[in-house]
Amino acid sequence: MAKRKYEKHFFPNPLIKGDDVKHRIVMQGSKTGFDGLMKNYWLRWNCITKPRSMGNAHTHDFDEIFHFFGADTNDISDFQAVVEFHMGEEDEIYRFDKPTIVYIPKGLVHAPIDIKVVKKPIVFMNVANATSFVMLENGSQ
Repeated sequence: MAKRKYEKHFFPNPLIKGDDVKHRIVMQGSKTGFDGLMKNYWLRWNCITKPRSMGNAHTHDFDEIFHFFGADTNDISDFQAVVEFHMGEEDEIYRFDKPTIVYIPKGLVHAPIDIKVVKKPIVFMNVANATSFVMLENGSQ
């Protein structure tokens, strides 16, 4: 059967089994190529249900945007969690307890991300304009 004209724009069932969550969504333009649609794109989506810490201090050669919001689809403002986000070589800690977006320009040291309290599930999503997701710790992969 012939493919339909816009079939390449749909990516059914993008769930993968997580090592720390039941499922996550990871889409990376350089891996799938999106059939030429978006080559410099990387996305990771997680539903966080319990406290955890993610990553060591690192940088990237690309910009990255982190999104934190409530997982209740009827009210994503219902954010019942506490997150501590480490930024810069000085290791400044930013603590928040409401939906937040964090922009990380390329080269800025960031992490760990410590999710201290989770009373109700939250969504954690990060997006990068990158062909591959490479973390540099002390300048090395």
